[in-house]
Amino acid sequence: MKTGILVLSVFLSTVGLFAQGNLQFNQVVSHSGTASGSFSYTSPTWTVPANKVWKIEAAAPFAGLNTAHVTRTIQVNSGNAWGAHSLLSGNPTPIWLKAGDQVRLEASASCCSTYPFSYHISVLEFNVVP
Repeated sequence: MKTGILVLSVFLSTVGLFAQGNLQFNQVVSHSGTASGSFSYTSPTWTVPANKVWKIEAAAPFAGLNTAHVTRTIQVNSGNAWGAHSLLSGNPTPIWLKAGDQVRLEASASCCSTYPFSYHISVLEFNVVP
């Protein structure tokens, strides 16, 4: 009996050493904008602040032309390189990002002119509470 209690207490204390913290809702973050570009446009890059976690709920880069000719992606950099998630077959959300991760949106057209581009991203921001 004492051995079982000892093993359980050692297990529970070591599990606590690897805890990442709890999440506490902080705010809704949204960014929208427009620009013109020749063939493609990349939104500004946003970085997750220190001690925060982002949950991307929606992301939409648009081009002012027939969407059948537009490639739309959400791009994430988690420290190594940029990776892209296609937005053509639906929104791959939610996407979770940790502090220091970067995100941006891109739309590119296969045509040969300048088009207006717009974007919107909606994020839930959480504090990481130890």
